[in-house]
Amino acid sequence: MPILPRSIRRPRVGLWALGPVVAATILCLTATLLSAQPAAVVPQRVDTGVKSGADPVLEHCLVSLVEEAKVPAREAGVLMELLVREGDSVSRGDLIARMDDSQPQFEKRKASAEHEQALAKADSDVDVRFAVASELVAAAEFEKAQAANDKLPGSVTRVELDRLELTERKSELQIEQAELERRMTSLAADAKEVEVDAADSAIQRRTITAPLDGVVVQVFPHRGEWMQPGDPLARVIRTDRLRVEGYVDSTRWNPDMVRDRPVTVSVRFADSRTESFQGRIVFTSPLVDSGGDYRVWAEVENRRVPDSTQWLLRAGQSATMEIHASQPQLAPVTK
Repeated sequence: MPILPRSIRRPRVGLWALGPVVAATILCLTATLLSAQPAAVVPQRVDTGVKSGADPVLEHCLVSLVEEAKVPAREAGVLMELLVREGDSVSRGDLIARMDDSQPQFEKRKASAEHEQALAKADSDVDVRFAVASELVAAAEFEKAQAANDKLPGSVTRVELDRLELTERKSELQIEQAELERRMTSLAADAKEVEVDAADSAIQRRTITAPLDGVVVQVFPHRGEWMQPGDPLARVIRTDRLRVEGYVDSTRWNPDMVRDRPVTVSVRFADSRTESFQGRIVFTSPLVDSGGDYRVWAEVENRRVPDSTQWLLRAGQSATMEIHASQPQLAPVTK
């Protein structure tokens, strides 16, 4: 018989009355069952980052452009006029440059003259009225000959009657032909109108305008240079609204906590003053980078330096952005 531990050989209860072997077996089974019970689940606190009065503050955010455009030449030709220079403010549709448009101007004048000629011919119904009158005369001759032959058979030969009937039929067909030619002339006038529009479009394509409201920051060619389609003429950037990009800790702030929320952007300037700008989150990235952050950006309203045409906020500056996550979401931005 195996030697039992001292604690088992000296029990304090009457379990050993069943016998040493049975008691030892019961104790072993009890220990096994107790060791198999699952450990008690201790609730874990998940820090969502939402604290009373705490909003995410993003440091070292980058100010960048919302919209910019390199205005291209759309047709080949000589640059006749360049009406802007660096630093000029422009509005959408303002004239920036003009290419040589002498050739399309000539083509437009020619197409306009041909269009007016075709319209005048299409408006005239002389041929139709002449064909109708001819048909009436031919019908009258045939009826007169037919009536005379009915009164006095043989007075008009069959060949003559057939000729007069054919003449009447020919006059009827001439009416249809005149109407068809008039419709064809009207269609030719429409075609000439398209040529006028094409020439006018060629002129407009040689007139370069600003595609957006902003400031000209770069002018590429000089007046008198030959331009190819696609060559840049000027670079225009939007300055009244800018983008501020930063990164949010995904372990503390879910995207729905910052999406479409208002923001306050603070920028420190060279004279040690700090200016604040208001805006809103317009984009939250669906991707999380290797550091556990995801990218967001806001669009903020810029403003001018007092008593100046210059803008305070500029692309390339570093900023601090506070996202007001505790405030309600704003309406989604629509294009």
